[in-house]
Amino acid sequence: MSPTPVGYLLLFILGLAFGSFFNVLILRYSPEGPLFDRKRLSGRSHCPKCLHELGVKELIPVLSFLFLGGKCSHCGQKISWFYPFTELATAILFTGVPYFLNSFYGISGAEFWSFTMPLWYYLLVVSWLAVALTFLLIALIDFRYYVVPDELNILLIVFGAIVSFLLFYHMRELLPFRTSFLENYVMIFASTGNVLANHLIGALGGGIFFELLVLVSRGRGIGFGDVKLAFASGIAIGWPDIGLAVFISFVLGGILGSLLLLFKRKGMKDRIPYAPFFVTGVFLTALFGQALVYGYFKLFGM
Repeated sequence: MSPTPVGYLLLFILGLAFGSFFNVLILRYSPEGPLFDRKRLSGRSHCPKCLHELGVKELIPVLSFLFLGGKCSHCGQKISWFYPFTELATAILFTGVPYFLNSFYGISGAEFWSFTMPLWYYLLVVSWLAVALTFLLIALIDFRYYVVPDELNILLIVFGAIVSFLLFYHMRELLPFRTSFLENYVMIFASTGNVLANHLIGALGGGIFFELLVLVSRGRGIGFGDVKLAFASGIAIGWPDIGLAVFISFVLGGILGSLLLLFKRKGMKDRIPYAPFFVTGVFLTALFGQALVYGYFKLFGM
């Protein structure tokens, strides 16, 4: 078997292991305390109902959930779908991000897995993966607790800054228009060809835009946490990508919010977490940004 599929398989398994840790990080999180609390994160995993400590066979990512039929082996309590979902989502990112980036930047699997690429490229892939995993954690935590931890916004800024600097210094070694997921359309929406400037504009533009929304809505629709998320995300993905991600998130949020109201699952005063929509918008921008903009222009004959 060639090293390419074996390499992606190993990344998938490593992703499952990280996903298992993410479950611990998320489910033991308390909005009143720090995200990375050593005391809270220590200790054996156990059933939340009967406190049965989980053995090795009950801690295998995804497979344990399937083998146990989604129930605790000791008391029969149903195991939340959140566990396998987080593990699978993390594993998919571990595999999918390098695969997608290799295709996006024009790198063959043979070049990547024979480790003949320059060190900066592997650092770029690892940094993008760290950005994607941080976005995933943000979406999952906001989904459960209606809050985005400041620690994750800081990580997003750090990893995003590394990405922007690597793209700035090595853009000539990549395929044309690969500093933005909108590819050639970056020339239309971005007045500057400077990667660092575009990421700074993305941060300031995203932060100011959401701050204005907070002021207009008086904090009822958008909170200051969303302002910090928009700023950090602007550093990570830059302009104009963050503009498309925000637009997609508003469309998705509007559709789902309307459906929840229509079927009376939510009321007008009920809270709906925004980060999952925003993160979905970011991922869709990365995967289909250029195609979406092309389709928009073609639809209106532009």
